Amino acid sequence: MALSTSQLIYRTEQVREGEQDAAASQDISEKQLMQRAAQACLEHIRQVQQLPARLLILCGPGNNGGDGWVLARLAQDAGYEVQVAAAEPSSDLTQQACEVWREQGGKVTSLDQVSESILSNAEVIVDALLGTGLSRELSDIYLQLTELLNDFSANHRSYVLSVDCPTGLNSDTGQPMPVAVKAHGTVTMVALKTGLVTGQARTYCGELKLADLGIGEAFRRRQRACAYSINDRRVSEHLRCREASSHKGDHGHVLIVGGYPGLSGAAIMAGQAALRCGTGKVTVLTHPQSHAIVASAQPELMVHTLDGVTADDSNLDNLLSAADVVVLGPGLGQHEWGQSLFNQLIVWEGCLVMDADALNLLALSKHKPPAAASWLLTPHPGEAGRLLGCRATEIEQDRYAAVRKLADEFNAQVLLKGAGSLIAAPGDSMIQVCRQGSPALATGGSGDVLSGIIGALLAQRVPLDEVLAIAAWLHGSAGELAAKQGERGTLPTDLTYFLRRLVNPHQQLTSLTDNA
Repeated sequence: MALSTSQLIYRTEQVREGEQDAAASQDISEKQLMQRAAQACLEHIRQVQQLPARLLILCGPGNNGGDGWVLARLAQDAGYEVQVAAAEPSSDLTQQACEVWREQGGKVTSLDQVSESILSNAEVIVDALLGTGLSRELSDIYLQLTELLNDFSANHRSYVLSVDCPTGLNSDTGQPMPVAVKAHGTVTMVALKTGLVTGQARTYCGELKLADLGIGEAFRRRQRACAYSINDRRVSEHLRCREASSHKGDHGHVLIVGGYPGLSGAAIMAGQAALRCGTGKVTVLTHPQSHAIVASAQPELMVHTLDGVTADDSNLDNLLSAADVVVLGPGLGQHEWGQSLFNQLIVWEGCLVMDADALNLLALSKHKPPAAASWLLTPHPGEAGRLLGCRATEIEQDRYAAVRKLADEFNAQVLLKGAGSLIAAPGDSMIQVCRQGSPALATGGSGDVLSGIIGALLAQRVPLDEVLAIAAWLHGSAGELAAKQGERGTLPTDLTYFLRRLVNPHQQLTSLTDNA
């Protein structure tokens, strides 16, 4: 699979170690790199703020601050009114950039003099304070300045641009330390860093753009990425137009197990998503008290019930023998009924997708998959914490380490949900990142839709190691499209209309902006 430079993701240390070597191979000096970084930031500013406009550039002591000093000169030459607030330079290159600015009569104040009145005089505020150089919690002056900038930005219309990485954000994990600049946009240099594409990063980075500074290919040849982002090519490669003579048996059979009384909606949404994503047949095995609700909600669903909790129910055996994949968990509950079904299915030697209460029961049982089984787990951070015996906050401190540990410990394909969902396979160090999604997905039932999508792809024989990535992309993209009519109030069932379009990439269907 060919990956573009813009898809590849690296640890911060890799970028630090590799950028100078890559630049040297292209006869590009460190000073020229700084010039190119500043130029990339200026191009972004031109896109968001036309002349005339006032810029305030906050420069730290290191090379991130050096980018800011060079940007100040370039922006002033371009016609912007520029003021710099800066710390004392700590490197020769930054000192040289500072001196050039001062020689041109540029305006400078110290960082500790920055106030709301200074901030309010700027239409664009550039955060060139610390970038990716942060290795510990912010010191007092940067902590106070970050909090001041965030408070100001929340109540004013000034655009905040971060250079390389928002100050205070851990560029490897995406966690604030303990706070970070909330930028409207971030221009990151040379390569994408792991902490800019997952966890809380989206809150702080805003619109993320990559400027490879002309050394991207040279860098790529010298460093092996540790992750990569998913794109729509995966969908078109694996969801091709169907044969004209195909029938329902060609497109698989999904069995969804869940729907305890009061939770039947979860099983319904999973079933609807599986149908809209192209499964030939969908059966829901549910609690007897939920039968009528599930059957009336979607006539295309076949509905069966189990009223007992015995371990040798022949009805379940018959359903399993007919199914290509089982989705266990949507509305399953943790009562005796759900526990019994979990115990019977956990030893099934087939393809099993686990979500919601199935994951909670798995956390209690610590089962591992039978030798012939394939497991796919889709935990959110809370469920991931229970599976690993820690708190959700610990999962979020290093999502990459968490998803890798889950995959290896449970010998399963794992999708760790959240902004910038992560996907890992057992024994594979390369992690996939889904950058699609919307806050509209942060509502009950969204995960049930995702589990239905996964079941549908597996039933249609999409390769096992491709399923979670494609499902995450479809789910996130459908969420983005549904949210165009408003993030608040978007329902998980709103996604199903858009899913139908997205799983038919080679067909021209009704416009996505039309109402269902």
